[in-house]
Amino acid sequence: MTTEVTDTTTQISETRIAQFVGHQPAIEALAELVQMFRHLPKPYITLTRSTAQLGLQLDSPSEFEQWRTALQIAPDTVDALSSETDAWLGADGVFRGVTVRLTGFGLVLPQEQTETTQASDEAVAA
Repeated sequence: MTTEVTDTTTQISETRIAQFVGHQPAIEALAELVQMFRHLPKPYITLTRSTAQLGLQLDSPSEFEQWRTALQIAPDTVDALSSETDAWLGADGVFRGVTVRLTGFGLVLPQEQTETTQASDEAVAA
């Protein structure tokens, strides 16, 4: 009888490394973004599982606009998106052959604008 010893740590590491090989273009593009645009606001960064795509998520429309300009994404490709409780900007660009999904949160919904204005008016009246 023979016994085979398998090092599961090596197998797991090789499997995880293989998962990142498809992300190499996105990781290289990210490294270059960091070098070129270190002066811009720091985004929350995502990598998608299925494609070599980067996601850059920003906290405000002004931060979004700084990155949109830097990545030379045309203003007419920006979408304003919303759910029942949130609104954000979204646009796709390409950097070094990699799709970059830019998202800017912090848009004020029309209802929130009305509520904020009413609260300000009430505070001034008081």
